[in-house]
Amino acid sequence: MRIERVVAGTFSEASERSRKLYGPDVLLLSSSQVGDMHELLLCTDTTGIDDEDASGDTAADTGFVAALHEQMQQRPVSARADRQREPTSSRPEAKPAESGADGASLVGLIRKEFLALERLLATGGVIPRGADQRMALLEQGVSAAYSGRLIDAGVDASSMAARLLADLLPDAAGERLGARPAVLVGPAAVGKTTVAMQTVLLIASTGGMPPVVSAARDPRIGARDRFFAMADAAKIESNWGVVAPGSLVIDAGGDLRDGIPPMPAGLSEHDLYLCIPAYSNRNAALRWFDDIGPIAGVILTHWSSTEVPIGLLAAMAERGLSLAGLSDSDDVTRPLTRAVMSAVHQPLRNAFELALNMPTSGVE
Repeated sequence: MRIERVVAGTFSEASERSRKLYGPDVLLLSSSQVGDMHELLLCTDTTGIDDEDASGDTAADTGFVAALHEQMQQRPVSARADRQREPTSSRPEAKPAESGADGASLVGLIRKEFLALERLLATGGVIPRGADQRMALLEQGVSAAYSGRLIDAGVDASSMAARLLADLLPDAAGERLGARPAVLVGPAAVGKTTVAMQTVLLIASTGGMPPVVSAARDPRIGARDRFFAMADAAKIESNWGVVAPGSLVIDAGGDLRDGIPPMPAGLSEHDLYLCIPAYSNRNAALRWFDDIGPIAGVILTHWSSTEVPIGLLAAMAERGLSLAGLSDSDDVTRPLTRAVMSAVHQPLRNAFELALNMPTSGVE
């Protein structure tokens, strides 16, 4: 048995070509149209074809077929696959229903069986634990080394989320935010000034202190006016170009085009926080992770509980960086969200469930 692909300009031409190539009893698995081309996936008996194409590899082919039959007998096959083995004399165009969802599902089942068998034969009959989960994590941007750490914690979404959060230490980092004046650095134009205002409001409201923010000089056109406009909207005392006494947050600027800025002079006793967007390119984020420090924590801007960046969070955890805060709005009058476990766990678990193709509990 082999899966064959036939392409033609129309469905009728593809059907006629399939009958000429593989006989009238060939089984149509699915059909699809891309532009002006029609593609048919067919299941055909390869006995005659293999005899014609064989060139000294008969013994090897026989061994593979025997192994295939043995594995297929050991593995449960769904009722849909049983229907595929039933005798049929229908021509491809006489079975249009199978060209839709049923045909696609059948093709998917066959492909999964072959992939599983291929892995089984390649590893001597032993499939590594969490192989499918590792592939899904790599697709999310998680490194091979850290994906192994997550899989060691468990191959389910809940265990992986718990492991990642344990490495990110959100409760400890969130609690530390505001214990000392915070210096914010990060790429330009990612919402860092907005986060500065939101962080001031968070620290002032929880510590009972007056909200005061300072900013380093920024040569970009309009940066100064925008800074003061945001501070006025949030009702925060603001200072430009100098660190005023009582400043809870200092916006130190920073731009990837100019390189990573050093710690501002006179602020060595302050805590340094890196502000980067949740949608950050991995390579750009790694440059900041590796070239600046020591970092008290990371604050993610443009945060969304429905688009949790697993790869970015894993890169942070792999480098020992803590998640301190989350900004999910550009409203400067809303305080920053501390990255406590209760604010992050469920969205992160949902993201893992989607990445691992596991249905969320209670959802059909």
